[in-house]
Amino acid sequence: MLTIPLGKVKFAKDVVFSFPASLCCNCGATGNLKIIEQDTRQTKYFILGGTELTFRLPLPFCADCAASAKRRPRSVVHYALLSLAVFWLTFFGLILVGDVVMTIPVLNQYLVAISIGFTALLIGLLLIVSRPKGKQTSYFHPVRIKKLKREFVSGTVTAIHFAFTNPDYARAFSNENQAAIRQNKVEAMAV
Repeated sequence: MLTIPLGKVKFAKDVVFSFPASLCCNCGATGNLKIIEQDTRQTKYFILGGTELTFRLPLPFCADCAASAKRRPRSVVHYALLSLAVFWLTFFGLILVGDVVMTIPVLNQYLVAISIGFTALLIGLLLIVSRPKGKQTSYFHPVRIKKLKREFVSGTVTAIHFAFTNPDYARAFSNENQAAIRQNKVEAMAV
């Protein structure tokens, strides 16, 4: 059982939970586990800014899954912005090549289509590379914070909702934290 020293995040006194240390939180392996602090961020955006809380979750990882503790999950917004950047870089790169090498009429005719195709190819390769390997349930963080309840003025966390990519680890977490779950201070679900 691991007690949570979550750094500067302030928790209400009745929000108490721990992570099981008997299996890898990503693949479920039970041997050669090492506790690694997973740097998990909870960000809320407002009109002109936002707030971010950083949690350092001490989680058990096997050697094969240790790298996933360092990889933050990517959102749809991340992929959309990356796609736009690749599209425009490809588009303007082809225009520059077209100006230098004027003998390629196909380039001018299909400039947008080539840029879209290259962008789709690059994003597709990125998605293929970032798939889980072997028994891993996630290439990225296997434990995520889906929701927080906080007091308005002090910012004290009064409830926390975890999502686990490994259903076995989610069950082990739920079994270990039954009292907090019954009090609605902690929620756990497999995704």
